Amino acid sequence: MTTTPVPVPTVLPPEYMTLLKNVAPVVGVFTSTAIGFGPLTAVLKARKNRSLGDINPDPFPVLFGNAIGWIIYAAATRNIYIYGGNVVNVMMGIWYLMTAYGLTTSEGLRRKMEILTVLFTGLWTVLGFYCAMIDDEAFRINLLGIVCNVIVIILFASPLTTAIKVIQTKNSVSISRPFAAIQLVNCGLWTGYGLAVGDYYVWVPNTIAFVLGVIQAVLICVYPVPPSAATLEEPFMSDNDDRSA
Repeated sequence: MTTTPVPVPTVLPPEYMTLLKNVAPVVGVFTSTAIGFGPLTAVLKARKNRSLGDINPDPFPVLFGNAIGWIIYAAATRNIYIYGGNVVNVMMGIWYLMTAYGLTTSEGLRRKMEILTVLFTGLWTVLGFYCAMIDDEAFRINLLGIVCNVIVIILFASPLTTAIKVIQTKNSVSISRPFAAIQLVNCGLWTGYGLAVGDYYVWVPNTIAFVLGVIQAVLICVYPVPPSAATLEEPFMSDNDDRSA
């Protein structure tokens, strides 16, 4: 088997393809890193108030697990761009996790964070070692790519967990505008890069994530925040008041 990229038919001139191959991933490194900084304002506010409040910590272990997976995939494919776009997010994910774990008063949330963190750490520890022992390079990349795809789609779908509430209340305040904007730009760039280099493990999940970002944008436009709203909810917020163990 071979790992030669699968050519993707395109009508774009060669100069545009060169741009997608060389410029899009460089900008994508910064937009991917910006994704990791999405919850920063909310987490800093929680640390200042010494209370987790209504922050939903579920995306934090997913951010960590997603970044670790793509770093392993980057090592397997020798792709410095994918590595650069995820290395900071590993550290941010761990920091968010430690902050949320220390601030929450809910044993239920602590158990959930423990389970998810151990699950992702165990997954990549075992899978990373297993793939390092596989001689079939194509199989190794396919296995890593599939697992990474599943996790990244979960990550980018997480802001839509409040979609039903947005439709019911006709108020999109629970959807972070900055995160939605960064998601659209970031996934658009990586979709273009993935198509240019023929890596469907890059362009397929990012195309899906781009569509999820479009859905967020549609909800924001159709259900704008009422003028009476004093403040916007921070990224990754949840109005689930059930914090019991």
